[in-house]
Amino acid sequence: MPEPKQTILVLDDEERVREMLLDYLSEFKEFDEFELRGARSGEEALEMLRQRSAALCVVDLRLPGMNGTDFIESAAAAKLSWHFIVHTGSGEFSLPRALQDLGMVEADVFYKPVDMAEIVTRVRTLIKERRS
Repeated sequence: MPEPKQTILVLDDEERVREMLLDYLSEFKEFDEFELRGARSGEEALEMLRQRSAALCVVDLRLPGMNGTDFIESAAAAKLSWHFIVHTGSGEFSLPRALQDLGMVEADVFYKPVDMAEIVTRVRTLIKERRS
């Protein structure tokens, strides 16, 4: 029996942005081996990850309820995902020490409006690193 697909989770409260990211990722053959899932809140995303962990999460920072930074810290502490990419509309965002301590680097931060091709390139890089 084949192993279940790994998950890439996109967390954004704006449905249009979330669906655009999911649709864009689904166009690339190498992502066929991943289950692409979307969540509209940090709380919903954590519940989804408790049911099935993710290889990678693309996370908006400004969310209703739990913000993106708190989500990343919670998901990482519970080992529910191995890597996170941030996309934010805040031009003043600076990667906090807590996220740096989780292994995140400036290359993991994208500012809206997001160039989808750049996010896909980063996702590819992280997945390739994970496999090697």
